[in-house]
Amino acid sequence: MTRKLLFIFILFFSIPVFGQEFEAGFHSLAGSNKQLPFWIWANQLGRYNRESSTIQNLRLSGAWKTTSKNGDWNWEVNTDLDLLIGEKTDLRFTVLSTGIDWKSLQLSFGAFHEQEKYSGISASNGNLAATRNARPHPKLRLGFNRFVPVGVSWFSIYGFYEEGLLNDERYIDHTHLHRKAFYFRIGNAENFSFTGGLEHFVMWGGTHPVYGELPGWESYFDYVFVRKGGENALPTDQANRMGNQFGTYQMEIKKNWNTFSGSFYISHPFDDRSGIELQNYRDNLYGLYFKLHEPDAFLQEFLVEYYYTKHQSGAFHLAPQPDGSNSGRGRDNYFNHGVYRSGVTYRQFGMVSPLWGPLTIEENISMGFASTRLSGVHAGAGGHLSPLLKWKSMISYFKHYGNYDSSGEDSYMPPRPMLATMVNIDWHVPKKPLELGLTLAADQGNLFDDGKHTTRLGLHFHLTWQILQK
Repeated sequence: MTRKLLFIFILFFSIPVFGQEFEAGFHSLAGSNKQLPFWIWANQLGRYNRESSTIQNLRLSGAWKTTSKNGDWNWEVNTDLDLLIGEKTDLRFTVLSTGIDWKSLQLSFGAFHEQEKYSGISASNGNLAATRNARPHPKLRLGFNRFVPVGVSWFSIYGFYEEGLLNDERYIDHTHLHRKAFYFRIGNAENFSFTGGLEHFVMWGGTHPVYGELPGWESYFDYVFVRKGGENALPTDQANRMGNQFGTYQMEIKKNWNTFSGSFYISHPFDDRSGIELQNYRDNLYGLYFKLHEPDAFLQEFLVEYYYTKHQSGAFHLAPQPDGSNSGRGRDNYFNHGVYRSGVTYRQFGMVSPLWGPLTIEENISMGFASTRLSGVHAGAGGHLSPLLKWKSMISYFKHYGNYDSSGEDSYMPPRPMLATMVNIDWHVPKKPLELGLTLAADQGNLFDDGKHTTRLGLHFHLTWQILQK
């Protein structure tokens, strides 16, 4: 352990010598009723355990970047080291990654997070299946670093291909996570554009606690191309498709005016063929985002989102068809799975929208989401009180219905509501590379307390010092 810590500190503190960006931060968090409020712990890269009353966090972040003389090549290293002191003390690299760009192509390796969209006031970063809620897992990604024109200036494409490893304690050890994405854009991003895309994920391989080693690299293309399993696969994979398949359809319409820009976006989840074929068309995230071009406006940006995931292609998995047969279409139970029972989680955080219901934990292992059927609204806003004083606020109200039970009814009866609010103020100290911030948050509801109605208050104080700036 001592050698490991020494290696971490030597590696990290070499960044100020050779790097271009380096900052130190101190964060102090507290919550009432033995837990942190929702908007204190959610979308924080899995740093803060919800079931903590106080946490102290010393954070050191650095970046090193270099560009070739002709500008074709770029190389960067990013690190984010966290010392967390609470009920347990933990020292870890939340982010540790490197990336190489050549013209429009990019190769990234390590634990890196999703790029923040909509100024961080979206509850799900605009994508139900891929958010900033969980700690980044190790992965390798090859793709474009931007939208690339194809033939004409008004049509461009973007995409990537990714393989990762979920190396946490989970129901199936050493689960692999495959991800690929393809997007197209029509129009000009500076004026008007329509963007559409598909993101596809597969959990595959690993060691099952009952069945042992699951098919691995020898069945890789069966997983990636959504094929049925062969004779060595589990019976469920022979009858359906290999692995845990899921994903989203993504759409965004963006328009720029003289004084502001606006975006309308949709994220549609799918968990099997019925979702891909839009039988669950009712289930979506709808979002609307506006941003003023005036840099120091009091209300610079505003966002509202509506969530609905109650339909899930119907209440019954086997539904009667006109020919008299039964077809498995309903009860999609998004981001949960019967074989990969830890679901789309990593280190006991949802990798998907944090609005999904609480995790079921058994013997310190995540066993998926207790509620995947919900409806509700989220709003966020931000701006400036002065050139040196920024503010941000969010409010969310949701009802959770649990999952479909065997009779097609809600497993939460009555539904469990959740109201979560937060307001944040950041002050940049004049003529100093120093920022002070305070976040106040409050929750009310019975989602995270086993059905018991609870009011919870909390705060998050932070201090950030820019030691090196680009």
